[in-house]
Amino acid sequence: MATVSFANDIAPTLFKYRGQMAWRLDLGSYEDVKANAAIILGQINGTAGIMPPPPFDPFPQSFIDAFNDWINGGYPP
Repeated sequence: MATVSFANDIAPTLFKYRGQMAWRLDLGSYEDVKANAAIILGQINGTAGIMPPPPFDPFPQSFIDAFNDWINGGYPP
């Protein structure tokens, strides 16, 4: 299994939602996403809410799995 990295696998997907979340954190910032990773995971996998909110399509399971792998892999930059 290839290592999931923030720069290659996480940031490109989250970046397009940066404006909607600017009031809370910078989804383009490694440090912000890392510091809030557990909260973000709860939002994207539906256990704590729904992200992204309508009218955006939900994240595909492949991205949710990659985000979880990124956390479990120690947050590679």
